[in-house]
Amino acid sequence: MAWTGKIIGGVLGSLLGPFGTVVGVGIGHQFDKGADRVRTTAQTFQVAFFGCLAKMAQADGQITQSEINAVEQIMARFGYTGPMRESAIGIFRSAKDDPHTAADYLNQLAGVVQFNHQIAMTFLAALHAVAQADGSIHPNEREILLQAERAFRLQPGTIDALLGGRPTSNLAAAYKVLECTPDMSDVEIKKVYRQKCIDFHPDKLASKGLPDEFMEYANDQLSKVNDAYDTIKKSRA
Repeated sequence: MAWTGKIIGGVLGSLLGPFGTVVGVGIGHQFDKGADRVRTTAQTFQVAFFGCLAKMAQADGQITQSEINAVEQIMARFGYTGPMRESAIGIFRSAKDDPHTAADYLNQLAGVVQFNHQIAMTFLAALHAVAQADGSIHPNEREILLQAERAFRLQPGTIDALLGGRPTSNLAAAYKVLECTPDMSDVEIKKVYRQKCIDFHPDKLASKGLPDEFMEYANDQLSKVNDAYDTIKKSRA
């Protein structure tokens, strides 16, 4: 279902007023017909990204100040100021009340990033930050995280590990991050580690047309991979 163009049109309409609605619908229609898909990838990502955050913030029935603060922090880390920040806020406000579900946004975002595992895990970190901003994970928020697990085709149990549903040692958590098992050899684990480093390389992610601001989140995930590999190496020394 190609509804991304309609969302972009709606967002432009909400930002620019009645005239913006006309312009937005035109741009959205051109997007849905396939015009300039490469150049609009970053914009599509931002619409789906902040749309997902809006659905998460509203999942428990109300959007709290702590959740708004969490979204503000994400925008700040993206370096959004001026018109870019206002655009992100417009997307968030539009999405929180639109008829689309969290699953709609998640499936759209998963498609935009081509189910890339590294990008998915980085996005989940942001989604989780909003979910736990008020100090607890509501069942509806947990369900959205599980929907994300399925939409991005992640390994079952990824969300349980993220939420700490099953107690794990630091070493067990490290194996989980690298998606390795204790019975794998040092050579095999090193190969997996190196591949993840390649997947998280800025040039690799930039080639997918994602906004530059996303790279800081990717770097955070790469840091977790490095820490996990160090933990495993030390346990085997």
